[in-house]
Amino acid sequence: MTAAQCIGEPISWLRLERFALAGTDAQIRDHVAACPACKQCLDDIQRDVVALPPLPAIAPRRRWWTLALPIAGALAAAAIALVIIRPRAPARENIAHVKGLGEVVVDVVRERGGTFREDVRTFAAGDRWKVVVTCALAKTAWLDVGVVEDGARSADYPLAPAQIACGNRVVIPGAFRLTGDKPNRVCVHVATAATARPTALAPGDPDVACVTLRPE
Repeated sequence: MTAAQCIGEPISWLRLERFALAGTDAQIRDHVAACPACKQCLDDIQRDVVALPPLPAIAPRRRWWTLALPIAGALAAAAIALVIIRPRAPARENIAHVKGLGEVVVDVVRERGGTFREDVRTFAAGDRWKVVVTCALAKTAWLDVGVVEDGARSADYPLAPAQIACGNRVVIPGAFRLTGDKPNRVCVHVATAATARPTALAPGDPDVACVTLRPE
């Protein structure tokens, strides 16, 4: 079976579709009436028998909150991991937190041959050492300086207890020397009132701040 041939100039499919909707084009109406081929095309359009290719299936759109929940969960998990994994900064041994005074920072100054240094932590025979303290203004502190040689169980107290008005790098009265070939820990026991001397001093003890000095 052969397809019918147009008797004249074939009418485009688009024009036939428009005619099928409106039917107002007299030229197309006359042509279709005389042309079996174009009449067949028009009939197919009107009966809607032309098979169109199937459209691809459209996946349902995900609601915005279904996307936000996994993201929020991942961010929360990352935050928890940071809190758990991130190591806590080590405590500085030269800082004490004293009730009634707040943070107290202890440091030392070395005098060697007339030269003063605040940035050294080594000692030799003949060096003189002074202790300086920083604490909040308008406070008064009682300070007692003790020296603990590495391996010793008790502290030596080279200076008398002193009461100071707090400020920035306040010098504790007196100076001392270190001897021997072992590290020495210079500690300050801090209080708001005069107290009995503790037998032992170490970083981490209540109201104690220390600086470690090593022999050259």
